[in-house]
Amino acid sequence: MYLYLFSIFSGHPLLLQLQFYSVLNVVSHNDVLWRFQAGFTGHIFNTVGSGVKGGGTPGYATYGATKRGLPQLTASLVKELDEGVQGYEKEETEGKVQVHSLSPGMVFTKLLLDDSTPELRKFPFGVLAAQPEEVASDLVPKILATTQNGGSVEFLTTDRILNKFFERFILQKKSEYIDDDGNVIQYPGEQYDVDGVRSLY
Repeated sequence: MYLYLFSIFSGHPLLLQLQFYSVLNVVSHNDVLWRFQAGFTGHIFNTVGSGVKGGGTPGYATYGATKRGLPQLTASLVKELDEGVQGYEKEETEGKVQVHSLSPGMVFTKLLLDDSTPELRKFPFGVLAAQPEEVASDLVPKILATTQNGGSVEFLTTDRILNKFFERFILQKKSEYIDDDGNVIQYPGEQYDVDGVRSLY
């Protein structure tokens, strides 16, 4: 069994403008972490994103703050599962749970495109972002192959980032998804919402 924990907010409001139910929604979704049954065996992939390395995330401060804390949470859970907690007897369980980090990078979804500006869509979205199918086809085999507790799975590896920069800024290759004015390129036969998010179903 695989679980993915993430923060969900609509748009990018100021921290002071967040409604209580928005925060409650995140807490109630992530509460699944603590609801395991006896004998449970599986993998938890904590999904990191913008803010994980400490850079400011204006307009979605809460999102960035939660992502910044996830590596520490993941590392702590890995140690607790592997070594236990000092001063407490380590309990042996029937099942085995492992905790990992998952980094999908920038994906053309509503979370990315909602409230985005033409400037953001040109860069970095137009250079680094990928379609959900591309990200999934890369990450799913890596996820299924993860066997060591505390593993890290990522789409935007250093090599991939450097290759994308080389193609865009050296070879002058244009984005397949964002035009020169920062608009989402909409292909015939596809359906898009008002933010330019392509329907997958």
